[in-house]
Amino acid sequence: MKNSGITNENLKQNNYVMYEKNYGACRNKLDKLALVSGRISIMRGITFTIAGLFLFAGCRQKNPFLLVPAFFSGFVFFMLVHWHSRLEEEQEYLKDSQAVLREYMGRFDDGWKSFPVDGTRYLRDEFPEAGDLDLFGRCSLYQYICTAGTVWGQDQLARWLSLPGKDFTEDFSPQIFGGIKSRQQAVAELAGKTEFCMELETGARRLKNTGYDESQKNMDNFFHALEKDNSFPVVCRILIRLFPVLTLACLFLALFGVSRQLTMHLFCLLAFAQLMSVFLGFYWNNQTLSPVYQINRAVAPYRKLFQLLEGEAFDSPCLKALQKILLENGTASAALKELEAVADSVCTRHNIYAFLLCNSVFLHDYHCMERYVKWKNNYRDSLKPWLKALGDAEALISLSVIARTQNVCCLPEIVVSGPPVLTAADLRHPLLKESSAVGNTIDLTHRTCIITGSNMSGKTTFMRSIGANLALAYAGGFCSASGMQVSLMKLCTSIRTEDNVNEGISTFYAELLRIRQMIHVSRKRIPMISLIDEIYKGTNSKDRIFAAKETIRNLSEPCSFTLVTTHDFELCDLENDPDMDAVNYHFTEHYEGNQILFDYKLREGRCTTTNARVLLRMAGIIK
Repeated sequence: MKNSGITNENLKQNNYVMYEKNYGACRNKLDKLALVSGRISIMRGITFTIAGLFLFAGCRQKNPFLLVPAFFSGFVFFMLVHWHSRLEEEQEYLKDSQAVLREYMGRFDDGWKSFPVDGTRYLRDEFPEAGDLDLFGRCSLYQYICTAGTVWGQDQLARWLSLPGKDFTEDFSPQIFGGIKSRQQAVAELAGKTEFCMELETGARRLKNTGYDESQKNMDNFFHALEKDNSFPVVCRILIRLFPVLTLACLFLALFGVSRQLTMHLFCLLAFAQLMSVFLGFYWNNQTLSPVYQINRAVAPYRKLFQLLEGEAFDSPCLKALQKILLENGTASAALKELEAVADSVCTRHNIYAFLLCNSVFLHDYHCMERYVKWKNNYRDSLKPWLKALGDAEALISLSVIARTQNVCCLPEIVVSGPPVLTAADLRHPLLKESSAVGNTIDLTHRTCIITGSNMSGKTTFMRSIGANLALAYAGGFCSASGMQVSLMKLCTSIRTEDNVNEGISTFYAELLRIRQMIHVSRKRIPMISLIDEIYKGTNSKDRIFAAKETIRNLSEPCSFTLVTTHDFELCDLENDPDMDAVNYHFTEHYEGNQILFDYKLREGRCTTTNARVLLRMAGIIK
């Protein structure tokens, strides 16, 4: 079987031991920083006390020389405050780094099943295959690989994992193929950039902790505000500079004793007038600036993420294109730095004392408005492409996760011409522990595969392995196989069908609806792969066998693959039907004492064993 030649052996640079070592290093740094932070807090208290004592003594004794040590102590105090703030920032970063490392270690066992981002919101009725294959939701593929911290990255990853539900003949297939190949090149490069990926994930951690719904709401409000046209007339720009200058001039003249009574009255009058003008425009200013305040905490993390992407050297065309988007119209990080300064100023107005002081002297609200309107006019058309580029990068990093956590993986070869192809070597389910996962080799040279086997032998898991790896392949990510070659095919499944009491749909009828859709696609000669588990299990054996044979005949088309698991050995006779291109496979078990043991290996031919009676006896139901 032809392979892409890209495997985990030459890409993987990290393992559990490395993650554990880095986690320990973060913990040691945090302990040291906590010690330094405690000492700085004590020093802050001491310098603040000294400054206060000298200031009090200087004023009490009217000795200006005592003010010198007071001001010096005050300067040291503010330097310590700045230092302490920097240390707190570093501590937050290390905690985020620990969280990222902890998640990577969790992917080596079952720790990933508790990750909060599981993609449940992406489960849709129009794509039931996602539920059948555990692509989204609790204990899903999305939960395992998603490292995106932004809503843009999480949404893009979900879109790419949903590609198997597409009818590729209705789209421009070469374009789809080109997109997959481009993403594969980017994912392969990112698999070798572990340090960069970990740094980007750490930088996005704060955004991830905010939660999807809150982040989405804040960003929607911000973009809605960006769409509004807010003008700031030239006369307003002149007045918001002229009045503060006049107000400060009157204050300084009064302090220096120049017509003190007159200048002080003028100062008070101007300050009052400025404050009243701000109150008059408060509603308008607040409506415009509130969305900026809501995203204040997110601006700095976004800026740092943009900086990381702008400063990294890439080779793949896809990543270069994303980087180019960030570097157009100035740079994205520089624009976000301006927005960060505006947001910090906006936050000041939410402190009542700062609001009264800054607005009565400087007309602070109007200056915030002017800066925000200027920023909006310069960058509002660029912000969405920047965020989308960041989201694409995060989704690509998520698709490279398997290369950093599993030994057996590859980038599959995507085939766009000729009859449908599906071959895989050492194919495994990506969500199973690698130490216990059993790989199977499959080469679908026949269009229909009847798979038999006893209970718990691995039939359903095998079909889910195919479906989940197809989703990864079409997304452009690594698959859990040593080699894989696959055509672009629409994926249809009937694995986890459920009844619906409200709509009066039984389990059997729900399965019929799924299979009807498969036949509809098959008759349109659309390349398709159908995965049907325990076909027609909701009806009696006589009707089930008849219906199953007729269904399989209808699905047996040259452009389709159909895999059916069943306990009805009568369906194995389809292999001898001259009008069908069918083959039998099976899973089996063996016994040691009172134990049933499975090797989960796919074998050719029909199954010859059953274990239902043994299981009933082991459960104590029969003697």
